[in-house]
Amino acid sequence: MAAQAMGPTYAGGTQPIVKDGYAVLYLPDVNNRELIAQGEAPVFYYIPNQVRMARKEGPDKGDYLFNLVRFAGTGGEGVVGGGGDVAGGVLTFSTTGALPESTRQQAEDAIRAQYADSDDAFWGIRGARKAPTFRPAIIASSTTAVSNVSPTPRGFPALRPATRDHGTRTAYFGVPGARSGARSPSIVARDGEPPAPGAPAPGPAASSNLDPWYWDMQGQGTGSIDPTGTHAFSGLVGVYPAAILWEAFHGTASPLIVIQNYKLKVRSPVVKITIDGHWDRIFEHFSAAASGRYLWAKVDLQAEFNNMRTNGTITTDVKVDTTLPGAEAIAQRLQQKSDLVFNKFMEQAQKMIFDPPQPQVEAAKADTGGWGLWGVGVALKYRRDETHLDLHYEETQQFAYLQDHTVSSSLAGMYDEIKADPEAERKYFLNVDLDDWPRKLNRVVKPVAAWGDGDVEFMSVEIGYPGADGALNWQGHSFSGDEGNDGTYKWSRVQKPAAEVANPPQGWEPDKTFVKRKVHLAEPPSEVVDPYRRTQIQRNVIDIDPGPNGTPLNDTILEVRADAAGKLAVGPLQLGVVLQDKTQVVEAIFEATKEDGTPLGIPPVRFRWNEGDYDRDRIWTVFTGDPDFKPYYRYKVLVTVKGTLFEPGRAWEGPWTLTQGNGPVIVDVPRPDGEGVVTKSRSIPEPRVARLRALGGAPATAPTPVPAREGAPAGNGKKAKPRGSHPATFLDYQL
Repeated sequence: MAAQAMGPTYAGGTQPIVKDGYAVLYLPDVNNRELIAQGEAPVFYYIPNQVRMARKEGPDKGDYLFNLVRFAGTGGEGVVGGGGDVAGGVLTFSTTGALPESTRQQAEDAIRAQYADSDDAFWGIRGARKAPTFRPAIIASSTTAVSNVSPTPRGFPALRPATRDHGTRTAYFGVPGARSGARSPSIVARDGEPPAPGAPAPGPAASSNLDPWYWDMQGQGTGSIDPTGTHAFSGLVGVYPAAILWEAFHGTASPLIVIQNYKLKVRSPVVKITIDGHWDRIFEHFSAAASGRYLWAKVDLQAEFNNMRTNGTITTDVKVDTTLPGAEAIAQRLQQKSDLVFNKFMEQAQKMIFDPPQPQVEAAKADTGGWGLWGVGVALKYRRDETHLDLHYEETQQFAYLQDHTVSSSLAGMYDEIKADPEAERKYFLNVDLDDWPRKLNRVVKPVAAWGDGDVEFMSVEIGYPGADGALNWQGHSFSGDEGNDGTYKWSRVQKPAAEVANPPQGWEPDKTFVKRKVHLAEPPSEVVDPYRRTQIQRNVIDIDPGPNGTPLNDTILEVRADAAGKLAVGPLQLGVVLQDKTQVVEAIFEATKEDGTPLGIPPVRFRWNEGDYDRDRIWTVFTGDPDFKPYYRYKVLVTVKGTLFEPGRAWEGPWTLTQGNGPVIVDVPRPDGEGVVTKSRSIPEPRVARLRALGGAPATAPTPVPAREGAPAGNGKKAKPRGSHPATFLDYQL
């Protein structure tokens, strides 16, 4: 029967080769001796002896498959989903054991050169008629892991071992929660005691920030069975690990260690295995060594198995075909370096002391456990009253079994890469400001109006933002006098990138919203009902932002101001004189004007004062509806002194007085002889008034006395009174 390559063996040992900084491990085929004897090519198997950072275009070409992002944000109102300060990092990288083609060829040449003249049963290739063949090792399964930068088990769900009364539980460490920084205590449960509760999972009200030592690495676990395959990892980390990784990867090394646990399918030569012992003593050994352990991991089982071989609880013997050169050395290697004997023992132990029925021996439970050879931890279970047997196992054959092979490496830093190309840093290291995206547009609208005046009925605002099709979506709100100036309207939307809006409205930019503000005025009171207030309204609804789309603004704080409606507010109005009796009446006419003093086209208003209300304030308000209106106006004063049935009245009208500005005004009442004053009294002719004015400017002289008869009668039949020494006056003018 023709010989065939059966698979790698540990019987002949291993051969590591290092070329160009790449480390690879070689194993011979178990049937190489037979293959060479029959003229076939010997076979050697290789497996990576270290892991490295993978690249895009092969083992040694292209950019590294690595990226470290640091992020931070305040989580303010300008960020969608913002809920407070947050900081941390995201790490992504890929590892591989692949060799560059040239390096692999050099390593194979080294194997050929090293064993060309060797007669070793597995490695020697002297006399081989065909060149050796090199293949990847046969991997039954692989498990990947990444070291934790955090100083505690925080940062990932920790699987608690199962107990008799409780199944496997998951406790969470390092998840977003309280900012105190306190670490979860170690939890150790004893048999018969209820397990202490784990740290609770975060609730909806928990802080959005990560614990400073948070660490959650994805990609660990089952890996590729191709020894040259690529393994990708991604981790979310807190601010402390992010800072450590940032500095470390800028150097030549990193604190990250990647571990590859392979289970190689290997074969032994034809051997005879003998295992002897007594199950009572074996059980007692495990029970004494339990030390509170309930679940046994493979590493613990294998350690105790070796202890039992040392103290004689178990005896093992491996005999190799004596026709093989160095048979004793091969047998010793199989005993010490391979898992062959241990695996055969565990096959028997599972049937006797690690299988149901439930054990009656109480053993303490521990807070640590592990994963056994078969994927789970095994528990010590044994019935003394049913099993009092000797262990005897004997088998002779060429065994196939699974051999553990662990490769661990510290990932290299990026120092050399960045030094060679400073721009490379931007490819591998990024800083993200979480407050930059996704941005949220916020608008806060406040009303500003003198609600107590009663001029404003309500005010409104509409805010529009375009959708993907460019059409504006409007939302509105109204402010009433019941709210006063304390009313607030808040509007928010997610800011769209400009490229996501087709046919945007004219003047739009991603940070701008369209605003339409309006002032809705109340009906003015009748002049008869309230003679002290005059309100003139040109338009009942005043558009502060005219046009179909209003005004595009990027302001966060917006005001709806009543005085933005082109408002003229004059008052309080007071007279500059005191009215002494009911015969004295003053009227004032007010009229809005342009800047040059010409009338604006708004009807004038009239106020009247008399002796009974001259000290009561008057108010004049005009809403023009023109946001560009400037408060210019004019007024003139009319004075009337009422006469009686027997005495004529007097009246005069002053000229127009130009003024500007809102606020209080003292009305200047002109004198009858003031400049530009027009006298309207018909009892005193204008020439006489002119002469009276002239008299006011000349000194008074005593008139020449006219002699009269003593006691001459007057025209009314009475005696005339003698003339005084002072002239008569009227309104302070000499007659």
